[in-house]
Amino acid sequence: MGGIMAPKDIMTNTHAKSILNSMNSLRKSNTLCDVTLRVEQKDFPAHRIVLAACSDYFCAMFTSELSEKGKPYVDIQGLTASTMEILLDFVYTETVHVTVENVQELLPAACLLQLKGVKQACCEFLESQLDPSNCLGIRDFAETHNCVDLMQAAEVFSQKHFPEVVQHEEFILLSQGEVEKLIKCDEIQVDSEEPVFEAVINWVKHAKKEREESLPNLLQYVRMPLLTPRYITDVIDAEVSSIDGKYCSTYMFISFDL
Repeated sequence: MGGIMAPKDIMTNTHAKSILNSMNSLRKSNTLCDVTLRVEQKDFPAHRIVLAACSDYFCAMFTSELSEKGKPYVDIQGLTASTMEILLDFVYTETVHVTVENVQELLPAACLLQLKGVKQACCEFLESQLDPSNCLGIRDFAETHNCVDLMQAAEVFSQKHFPEVVQHEEFILLSQGEVEKLIKCDEIQVDSEEPVFEAVINWVKHAKKEREESLPNLLQYVRMPLLTPRYITDVIDAEVSSIDGKYCSTYMFISFDL
């Protein structure tokens, strides 16, 4: 070979994956494992360094002065054994199996153990599952677990599909404040204001005795100028009166004032 060849760093792109595969094989044969995670009476042998490298939760556990630092067994609360198995598989393979059946357990567990990859995978899965029948529930679920992008996606979906969303049980079971927030939003997409009025009436009728006092407050968010005079006289008057006559006069004041 003639000439002088300059040194060169060569990246093989196979090393990291090969190491993960080897460590996963070692885990499954309980070789070189230095900690056992105990979940619901089931033991999961693992390697501290692998857990700490993937999770801030385990990193803090094994590098701080917490009591678990030197223990050979660590009890993990707040998740099921089947969920722990899925999470450990992710840690060692970078692959997570998300399904409709497991996502509601998997996402909170991923948040607990601070496994960002699993959390992201769950959020992407739930976003792909958005439907008029579940978007309000997914929005609340996302808010509970601080999944901002998923929460915003569900919010936009509920606004875009408002007429279909209000036909489902999730809408009927909302609190008054949540109904108000949805119907007064300027981003809801409707061909007319009729579905907004009908959504309010159906929500009140579902639990008439408890909800009829909410009617005047909710009806003030129905944009009356967008409704036809015929709809007001033929539909609205009859619907409001059928719920409770004493609220009819309140609503007519609101409507004509607008």
